[in-house]
Amino acid sequence: MSKNNARTVEQMEIKRRELDRQIRAAKRAESKAAKEALLAARQELGVWLTKSVGADDAEAVQTLRATLESGQIQALLRERISAESSDTTRPVEVSAQSPDHVEGGDCDDDDH
Repeated sequence: MSKNNARTVEQMEIKRRELDRQIRAAKRAESKAAKEALLAARQELGVWLTKSVGADDAEAVQTLRATLESGQIQALLRERISAESSDTTRPVEVSAQSPDHVEGGDCDDDDH
């Protein structure tokens, strides 16, 4: 291989590595934005729900949560959501942890 060809290949490799870094950074930013959008949507839903039923203090919110955690209500909601959703992903199981904790998510308390 000639010296010019070797230099050209080396320059192309450098450009490729830089593009790879940019692509990875863009994918990370996209993933982070999607997680943040989902968290914001969940928080907005929680605020809307609590306001719509008049749960305006911590005790009322806990009562609402306990009511929604009943098996029948969760089953009804899952049925309605899956019937109206074109998404084929399975419903996410929500644990009894804090509403800000998303299983498998990377939520930092500083972000809230």
